[in-house]
Amino acid sequence: MEKLIRQLKTFLGNSARAVKVKGPAEIDIVVNENENIEALLARLQAHIIEIVDENTLGKINLVSPDGELKESFSLNQ
Repeated sequence: MEKLIRQLKTFLGNSARAVKVKGPAEIDIVVNENENIEALLARLQAHIIEIVDENTLGKINLVSPDGELKESFSLNQ
């Protein structure tokens, strides 16, 4: 999971305030205040196969700075 977090942080760059483990197979990405969440989600989904192994199971949540869940998707979709 730590390797995945490092890879996500590298991919996201300045788009995210934090990338952290929420549960055993769940990650929260805290998105910067002015970030377009829909565009970030589309970019992440388009490139997720470059970031994680195709057999990786898990869930990624995009969360606002105040902790509100904005978007979510499973890695095996």
